[in-house]
Amino acid sequence: MAKKKRVAAQAETVSVVSFVLGVEQCALRITDVHQVIRDTPITRVPNVNPHVEGVINLRGQVVPVVDLKNLLGLGVRTMGEQHRLLIVEQGGRKVGFSVDSIKGVLQLDAARIQPAPEVLLAKVAGRYVRGVVQQGDTIVVLLDLPELLASQPGTRRARHWGQADRAIAHAAAALDAGEDHGNGPPGGFLKP
Repeated sequence: MAKKKRVAAQAETVSVVSFVLGVEQCALRITDVHQVIRDTPITRVPNVNPHVEGVINLRGQVVPVVDLKNLLGLGVRTMGEQHRLLIVEQGGRKVGFSVDSIKGVLQLDAARIQPAPEVLLAKVAGRYVRGVVQQGDTIVVLLDLPELLASQPGTRRARHWGQADRAIAHAAAALDAGEDHGNGPPGGFLKP
């Protein structure tokens, strides 16, 4: 009689980039994260949604920067040594999210991800939450990138991202013209 092979059932894992927004630990799927960069000068753009901090130059590409903490209703970003910009990409659109700090890459057991409890949804804008998972003594809030970047016609979010797109166009034109608004590198950062 042949011996039966024992096959250990492997739990499906989800790799995420974990970061801090105030006192909350949040995460996005690692496949959604293009890169993490140190804080860089942000060119402010007038008349945009308060969540849009401005734009940055990312290797010649103008990328809008959004205060993720503010967008989620968790306050305004805090500047410090650990502050980072989380550059995400979906559907060809890159966006920088300001975060207070990066915790690292986590491997989460997909079976342990639960729907967000009602009390959490009252604190964090619920539509942006994919689920929660217990990681040691901490609850990690998994965010839904497609929902964060959604632009449904006629919604507040559509106006928000439309403003970000206009901010990019306005900033790129000003920087290409060599205008310096005093809040970025001298002479415009799109110039060779």
